[in-house]
Amino acid sequence: MPGATLLQGDFRDPATAERIRAAVGGPADLVLSDMAAPATGHAATDHLRIVALAEEAFAFAAAVLRPGGAFVAKVFQGGAEGDLLAGLKHAFAAVRHAKPAASRAESAETYVVATGFRGPPAA
Repeated sequence: MPGATLLQGDFRDPATAERIRAAVGGPADLVLSDMAAPATGHAATDHLRIVALAEEAFAFAAAVLRPGGAFVAKVFQGGAEGDLLAGLKHAFAAVRHAKPAASRAESAETYVVATGFRGPPAA
């Protein structure tokens, strides 16, 4: 894709996050996370793992988004996403869920869409 930069690495590694931050080169308009841990087949475990990744992506987004920016992350519904949603509602003007048409109806997969980033927390 013309103009795209491909970075490969483990997002949980601080060096990878720093490489992404350097490639962006300034405040971002959007942070999109489609990360998912390898499925274990145990729904509760898979849910907790993907929520943890979404929380890490949110922390990254809070550090790099410009005021007014947006954050989109894949999550599996399952009950443990409450803290993530509370944090998003505090940091963004609007938070909603979106389920892609390509996602199976019985799938717990959904995306959280947060818009209107209020800016980094005051120090």
